[in-house]
Amino acid sequence: MTHEVDKSDSHLNKVKEFHDADALRYRTDRYRSDTCEGLAYVTRRAIVLSMASTDPGRVLDVGCGPGILTRDLQQKGHEVYSADLSIEMIREARCAASAAAGSPSSHFVVSDASKICISTHRMDMVLSIGLMCYVKDHRGALSEIRRVLRPGGIAVIQINNIRWPGLYRAFVPIYRRLKTLIGAKRYDGLDFDFNFSSRKKFLDDLVESGFQVLDIEHYDFRVPFVDILLPRLSVRMGKLMFRGRHRRLCRWFSHGLLIKVRK
Repeated sequence: MTHEVDKSDSHLNKVKEFHDADALRYRTDRYRSDTCEGLAYVTRRAIVLSMASTDPGRVLDVGCGPGILTRDLQQKGHEVYSADLSIEMIREARCAASAAAGSPSSHFVVSDASKICISTHRMDMVLSIGLMCYVKDHRGALSEIRRVLRPGGIAVIQINNIRWPGLYRAFVPIYRRLKTLIGAKRYDGLDFDFNFSSRKKFLDDLVESGFQVLDIEHYDFRVPFVDILLPRLSVRMGKLMFRGRHRRLCRWFSHGLLIKVRK
């Protein structure tokens, strides 16, 4: 199934083009546990799977990327519906799903998060991982997630753990520039704005959208600039802070939140 991207929406088209170009290298670039970013992706994956329902059912992975979680969920016995704005990411997700031999069927949808081509009350669970920062209208995306969930269904949603979005927006370009200068990472094609929400505002959005918050997990612990200048030390620090993630002080260094909710 395919939902055409609105050609007049420049933000959506830029996001699509970036992820089309990123699809082939995404898996190898992101999931390296010897870097802070890679450790964050590996940790996030493990937490999501621990939060996910153990009973086999219909699961929508919206913003599925190259199908990392698609394959994991299939191997746990779920029937998986994978949706992404990028057709190249969907191609990668298909390849990942085909490698999960003997698993339940999978379905693929090229669609943006505001208009998912899935019928109402169809899903037992929805995952929205690494998606909300690209979405202009968080309430609209949450409404769509709620629409496709059956009554009592579960969603696991990831957001950036940000207390002051305005300050964070000013900080990000400086951070990226430094990483580019020292050769740690390139940011080609990232010429669109991210929609960062504070933790408090997003939790309010969830409740007002009709969700009950069940659990919150912190991950991606790093000290700004230490992760660029001293990456090995930063990885060790990140692992230590993750072990102490339930302490208030450690949570200040958490860059990511995973939130489990019920409809």
